[in-house]
Amino acid sequence: MSLSEWMIWLQRHDSVSISALLALALFLGLYGATEWGIARRERSRLYRLNGSLELYAAAQAPLIQAAGAGAGQELSPGQAEALLTRLLACRAASYATEDMLAQIAAYAGDLDAARLPLLLKTLERESERLCKERDKLLRRAESPGWGYSLWKGIRPAIPFLFAAALLYLIAWLLRALHGDVPLAEYGAEELVNSWSWFASALLSLLLLYPALMGIYRPNAGSKLLKGWAVFIAALFLLHLLGPEVAPYILVIQVLLFLLGFRFSGGKPRKSRPFAGHYPEEDGFGQEPNERRSAAGAGDSNPPEK
Repeated sequence: MSLSEWMIWLQRHDSVSISALLALALFLGLYGATEWGIARRERSRLYRLNGSLELYAAAQAPLIQAAGAGAGQELSPGQAEALLTRLLACRAASYATEDMLAQIAAYAGDLDAARLPLLLKTLERESERLCKERDKLLRRAESPGWGYSLWKGIRPAIPFLFAAALLYLIAWLLRALHGDVPLAEYGAEELVNSWSWFASALLSLLLLYPALMGIYRPNAGSKLLKGWAVFIAALFLLHLLGPEVAPYILVIQVLLFLLGFRFSGGKPRKSRPFAGHYPEEDGFGQEPNERRSAAGAGDSNPPEK
């Protein structure tokens, strides 16, 4: 087809051509913005990982030296000050865990060298975990597999699909409010079914979008929550059984959504003290020599007169 024939066709179908051009412009704009946002988010995450690893590496060398000291040896004032400075700097790491922060705070409170081996193990474990996460991020960015390469091309198109679905729901709502959809002629049962379908569709979109886009940083429970969100959204397909099941589907989705809060919670770290932690009532905050002296005094019995 020649260019002149294309122009003639566009002139005959003004509304169709304008709608197609607007849809194409919206698709390209959302695709480019989403791809740029994903790349920017991955670069920012890689920057935070490298920053945390640098702080951990700076503290690991003096911590290995201090933890490897023989029993009964005390750190010199200069070594203790340098170690404490490096450990306190680790608190500024973006991915510092609550466990490690609690151990650093405990050591800073009493400077007990007995805490250092456990603190070293925690620091090594966290460094290894961040290294694995950084390597995985680099492999996905520089040498992705066949399946992930295909997903990287499809994922920026998801916002356009969700925008189209959301636009359809908004158009349905506006038509219903203006009377174009004959809801007033429906009975109570049909009215409940129609609004249940609308609420179920909206809830499914709100749950499915962040699950597919991977907005949040993956962690131990993120796969479970993502799968749970996809499962709740997939229940919308049950509307194909008929409009009479819409209220039941909506109730099930809401109940499963509320149940998801049980998966996102965690036990408070303060209720699970790590090994070597000294509670306040047992002398937390005292110097190690004072605590050992107090313990020795408590074990000795006064001489009988």
